[in-house]
Amino acid sequence: MRASRAAPAEERREAALAARWRAGLRGPLRLEDGRLLRVIFPGVPGGGPGPDFRGAILEADGDLLFGDVELHLKASGWREHGHHRDPAYASVVLHAVVENDTGAATTLHASGRAVPVLVVPIEPMQPLPGFAPPCTGAAAAGFDIAAVLERLARRRLRAKAAALVPLVANRGAGEALWRAILRALGGPANGAAFWVVGERVGLAAARECLARGGPAALAAALGQAAAGLPLRRASVRPAAAPGARLAQAAGLAARLWPSADAPAWPAALAEPALLPRPLVAVGLGRATAVEVAVNAVLPAGVAAGIWSEEAALAAVSRLPSPGTYGLLRPLEGWLGVRFRTAAALQGAILLHRDYCTRGACGRCPLSS
Repeated sequence: MRASRAAPAEERREAALAARWRAGLRGPLRLEDGRLLRVIFPGVPGGGPGPDFRGAILEADGDLLFGDVELHLKASGWREHGHHRDPAYASVVLHAVVENDTGAATTLHASGRAVPVLVVPIEPMQPLPGFAPPCTGAAAAGFDIAAVLERLARRRLRAKAAALVPLVANRGAGEALWRAILRALGGPANGAAFWVVGERVGLAAARECLARGGPAALAAALGQAAAGLPLRRASVRPAAAPGARLAQAAGLAARLWPSADAPAWPAALAEPALLPRPLVAVGLGRATAVEVAVNAVLPAGVAAGIWSEEAALAAVSRLPSPGTYGLLRPLEGWLGVRFRTAAALQGAILLHRDYCTRGACGRCPLSS
């Protein structure tokens, strides 16, 4: 529903449709193919490119549907916006529209999926209570939310470290750290592509570039390595654009490996308690430094045996949150807490990824 800029009147109707869906539709609903539909969980707002709601749980004539939901004012908007050929929409299980102007009972995706269509009238619209998942009563039910989020943060740290162990064994701790830093700077949008950049310009090559021409030479080499990779630039802040992030990676590398004889594991990262200060570089602020510490430095240190898991987790618990992501704001509202530490945010990310968006609402560690 975000593919193009709508007129103000259309924007209001789109917002009304999203609000109606987010509230959790009640009462008898009938799909265009004739089946009765029940909304068990409306999903989490997408908050960016891709489907409008993710991880919905629906029941259609007794069949459970787990997946994403896309909203449009008209059913024809699916093809007009190119969703039918976009892999990001392959997991859509419901197309909710105000008007079925195509007359079709299903919406087709290039993957072969036939997505059922639901007509959702928004006018006149009565106020609806907000959807309240089982975790809403977690605090009242006696759950220690902070402790649960910290346990989930430990699981996330352990998984990230385990994923780096083979690279540490084959190429060393410094190489694993360098690639993990690049992936962390790439973020959700470009992390996978930045990992490939790290494969193409390994730590040894990066240090040669620094010795030859400083951060500018390394930034140029990283840019060349990124050429041809599927980098996402739309809906990305200027400071987080691929070119800016690669330049930040080059500047950070110059800070961590300042000379040809500097150790593979940077001396500046001798103690996790020092984080994130050694990671703050030109163009790379404190919030991004925290992201790099949590998603790259600490997992790499644990994978290499430089730090214990307990020491790394203590650092994650001490670090402030870099800021709650848009996708997690509904979860903050449901739990009635703010994710103020990096550990709380990491735990919330795992909760959202493994439960909220996997059709497991009601089965998470905070469901009463």
